[in-house]
Amino acid sequence: MPTINSINGPTSISDLGWTLSHEHLTNGTSGMQDLPGICDTPERKQEIIDRCIEALKRAKSSGINSLIDLTPFDLGRQAWLFESVAEQYDEHGVNIICATGVYRWIPSIFFAWDIDEIASYFSRELTEGIAGSSIKAGIIKLAWDFEARLDEGPGSPRVQLEKTARAAARAARATGSPISCHTRAADKLGLPLLDIFEDEGLDLGAVTIGHSNDTSDMTYLTEIAKRGAVVGLDRFFSTDEAYVAERSKIALNLVRAGFAKQISLGHDGSPAGFFGRWKDADTVNLDVWKLVPDYEVPWLRDHGVSESDIRLLTVDSVAQTFLTAKSLIG
Repeated sequence: MPTINSINGPTSISDLGWTLSHEHLTNGTSGMQDLPGICDTPERKQEIIDRCIEALKRAKSSGINSLIDLTPFDLGRQAWLFESVAEQYDEHGVNIICATGVYRWIPSIFFAWDIDEIASYFSRELTEGIAGSSIKAGIIKLAWDFEARLDEGPGSPRVQLEKTARAAARAARATGSPISCHTRAADKLGLPLLDIFEDEGLDLGAVTIGHSNDTSDMTYLTEIAKRGAVVGLDRFFSTDEAYVAERSKIALNLVRAGFAKQISLGHDGSPAGFFGRWKDADTVNLDVWKLVPDYEVPWLRDHGVSESDIRLLTVDSVAQTFLTAKSLIG
């Protein structure tokens, strides 16, 4: 079985097991390690590490074996955090795959780079390491949200987003790495992304269109699946009974439509995320990665989803994106 890059080094795809498809150890903004009051002291860094380790241990206790961290450099990725968490693998036991790529607001330097220069940057992080470390990314992150609506002129966000999408496709083909996309489901942004990837010759089986459970539009969701991509149902934030039913029903409908092997599950959650300010310990949910295994999957079982289909959407779907990506290398 082929291997992929995890923060602990090469990991067999067959060892991934139950994988959360879209999470963050921490997130916030590029350079947040240099901003006052977030992770600029040894004490703050240690607290971030401790929160992540505890959250990983709790996720493991609920059956989670692997986690994909989709935090590129401009969303606050911290190589020191991955190194520390990797050193404590024996304590938490969760495989973590980190990402290269880009978040919603294209870095200004990318405006000056052409598609192949951006692809080369992505490829370097996948083959050499991130941020000067020995930790290699294992997946490419893209994000299309409100900014994709702004398409006036060559320097517009939409034009730059399309450029980075083509770069991601080229890096994916060059390195055999999958792509996972943050998308605004209400605007059906997964479809133009798939168009770009197809135009670049990418097998859509290596692509996850994430945050898709922000809509219940089955026409849109089944179109993603029919085109061969994985439908990322990877936002799950609450244990409220009505919320659990609403979100879980989207997965149930896709399973009933025959797409269990093209569903991945996750939370888009972080035990140590910082958008603007430090969060005190009593405001942090260290069970953030337990909601899918403890609430959504039991709901699906209670509503007739078979164990074989549960395995498809918790284990096999993510593994298949890595296998498909590996097949891209000639």
